[in-house]
Amino acid sequence: MYDLITNRGDIRNDLIELIRCFIDGNDADIKINHTYVQSGNISVYVSVSDKLYKYEYPLCLSTVKTEYARYDLYVNKTSLYRAFSDYFGKRLPWGSLTGIRPTRLAVRLQNSGVKYKDIASELQTEYYVSKSKAELTAEILRVQNSIIADRTALISPQISDLVNLYVHIPFCPTRCAYCSFVSEGVEKKNWLLLPYIDALIKEISYTKELIEKQGKRIFSVYVGGGTPTVLSPELLRKVSAAAYSGDVEYTCEAGRPDTIDNEKLSVLNECGVNRISINPQTLHDATLKRIGRAHTSEQFFRAYQKAAKFGFVKNVDLIAGLTGESPDDFIYTLDNIVALAPENVTVHTLCVKRGSSDSQNEISKNSYAQEMVDYSVRTLKKSGYVPYYLYRQKQMTANLENIGWCKSGFMCVNNISVMEETIPVYACGAGAISKIIAEDGKIQRLANPKDVLLYLDQFYDRMKKKEAFYLTNT
Repeated sequence: MYDLITNRGDIRNDLIELIRCFIDGNDADIKINHTYVQSGNISVYVSVSDKLYKYEYPLCLSTVKTEYARYDLYVNKTSLYRAFSDYFGKRLPWGSLTGIRPTRLAVRLQNSGVKYKDIASELQTEYYVSKSKAELTAEILRVQNSIIADRTALISPQISDLVNLYVHIPFCPTRCAYCSFVSEGVEKKNWLLLPYIDALIKEISYTKELIEKQGKRIFSVYVGGGTPTVLSPELLRKVSAAAYSGDVEYTCEAGRPDTIDNEKLSVLNECGVNRISINPQTLHDATLKRIGRAHTSEQFFRAYQKAAKFGFVKNVDLIAGLTGESPDDFIYTLDNIVALAPENVTVHTLCVKRGSSDSQNEISKNSYAQEMVDYSVRTLKKSGYVPYYLYRQKQMTANLENIGWCKSGFMCVNNISVMEETIPVYACGAGAISKIIAEDGKIQRLANPKDVLLYLDQFYDRMKKKEAFYLTNT
């Protein structure tokens, strides 16, 4: 455990995020003092147990509030990182960065005048990011720049009238051990499916009318969850048809292979869906059983082959660092997925979320996660894939990341625009979060109730709030 004393209570949570990357509950008691002093320059004092560190920085010259806040956070987190790195003799792959989107920092560096060829070096020098992660971030920025023409602002003139439509299905066949979202499997909530879908279709219709009324256009459609394909073919058709928005990228998560059959695939195809995700996470049946996924690796291969016959662009999700898996286990899974040559592969690092069953048990973190991720980078590059988006989460094993890879010409524009928050999201369904992005980059959010019964009970009041939210912030 640790005890943090700081005179910067306003950024205490940010400091704690970084501390947790070095210290877990098994460490001996450690006293940490962090003191920020500003006079002719900035001095940051960090003491770890009996060792004192002092770091100095020039004052921030910017009068822009957001720039000042970023610099302030930078000097404090960087000081803490430098002290901890020395004290524990440990470097983190992402250095002092704890945010969800490292690529956003790369974009800001580019917009501030840093040349593309110098971005990786800047990340290493100023933020202590490892060479491999810095180069990966710069490569993703290069790929994204080929899609997003103008990155001098979060919303460029070319795409300012575009929005993403997101539709949420909060049901799964079973609950994965590492997931905190779905509280119960669909078999215990089956009676809620029909009323939920009826309300959801009303919200989709209402939202699309509002988009049209505002003179905006839908850039991409994404039906996620949960597992949308847990729905019956009839309900799946209703949702898919309601969400259809013309000749745009249209993705539906079909994450659980045991929910996929020819009839549902035919429904998705007829309703205009052109991308799907089929996610085994691992190809080891013992692991699948341990993490609560009610399917086998053979079911994944059968589902994949069925989907291939319909011509969908396919994404396959894998998880590095699953409890009990060795590097050889991960290599076997990745090599067999690469042999299928899906258009997209997403490699997640295990993240045990609060509220998941894993978080309630003594789940040991996989010490091979870094080795697994490194293997995926080498293998996917060699196999013709390029990294095109990246994001991080709290409680990630080994302080790593999730990376989306694709073959040339098959980038999911929804993933880029949502992860990088470049255009608004108009979201429908229980737990769905709508986002509006102001010209200054500030993001306003509006969340629907997560609980399905609450979503249904408050439906019409929420629709009024939703309309006011969109009209006020756009």
